[in-house]
Amino acid sequence: MLKRNILSLSLLALGTVLVFGCAQQTDTDSNVIDARDGVYSYQGTQSPGDAWSWTITPTYVIGTNETTGKYYAGSYTAYASGFNKMVVSESNDSGVPLDGTATAYFLEYPNTMLIVKPAGDDDNVIVCAARAVTAPPAGQYNFVNMPWAGWTSSDDAYGTVEVAVSAGSYTFNVRTYNLAGTLTHTTLEAGFTFSDGRLSKSGNPLQVFMTPSGVYLGDSGPGNGGFGGAAYQSVDVSEAGSKNYRGVLFVYDPLTGDGETMAIGAEPHPTLSNALAGFSYDDIETGARSTGGVTLEFGAQEVNGILTGTMDDGGPLSNFKIAVAQVSGKYIVLGIALDRYGDPQNFLVVEQ
Repeated sequence: MLKRNILSLSLLALGTVLVFGCAQQTDTDSNVIDARDGVYSYQGTQSPGDAWSWTITPTYVIGTNETTGKYYAGSYTAYASGFNKMVVSESNDSGVPLDGTATAYFLEYPNTMLIVKPAGDDDNVIVCAARAVTAPPAGQYNFVNMPWAGWTSSDDAYGTVEVAVSAGSYTFNVRTYNLAGTLTHTTLEAGFTFSDGRLSKSGNPLQVFMTPSGVYLGDSGPGNGGFGGAAYQSVDVSEAGSKNYRGVLFVYDPLTGDGETMAIGAEPHPTLSNALAGFSYDDIETGARSTGGVTLEFGAQEVNGILTGTMDDGGPLSNFKIAVAQVSGKYIVLGIALDRYGDPQNFLVVEQ
């Protein structure tokens, strides 16, 4: 367990994401919100490389690990914090009890993104994109990696993809960088096609799950981690730093690729401009926050549209990199950084 004082340790100041459903109404319990209308489908990845699909109705959730063939289903409750709690009542996983004690929290941004925090501190976060019907266009897309076992700060951390399309065949010109901003690899991937919300190629483990909004998640195959990103946009840094966010922080054990998932939030910093003050939740259901926090200060926007900055979690300052985009007027942030102990972490989030 990585629990290091983590004052929610990094709750990554960036705690960002949010995810409210559509047209939710407050229940008589001020912490509970009525479920939204509609049925939404999502596809994505869980480090170190399991592919997932999820469907959410107004009352029910079902998630399937496509890599293992295991599924998990049950009802859920929506809370005012923006998080939802799923209680597993059906599964073909013999290790999961069906007596109401198996739970998971998730954040849903309908038609864009789903983030699932499995029960237990050490269950790896699952990040999914809404299933797109229309094939994605050519253009530049930015991304951050979700580290794998053995990852170090000198490995690929983030990058850009120039996407070209010809007669339905996709070519990806990928440039990756380490956290210091040094170019590490240039790769050309060709021959991918789009079907059922994903870009894939026969015989290649890489899958890219696209959303109608341009946000996407990728799965590089078992043991190889994943990535998340969005279509390139020029971002107003000061505006992005003036918003409130909710989301999750995942801190990795660099030896195994497993780690700890935390529910987090962030608000404009009270004294610094272009900065966020982050916090974690002691109790997702009541919205109770932990004491302490972190500061995430934005720096310049790089030429490729990636934002850089510094994170102060009480230890040595560390750099972060984030891919930022606006979807339906809300900022979505996907980032990578090191904590005070030098371990990698992702924050995956959305404006409240």
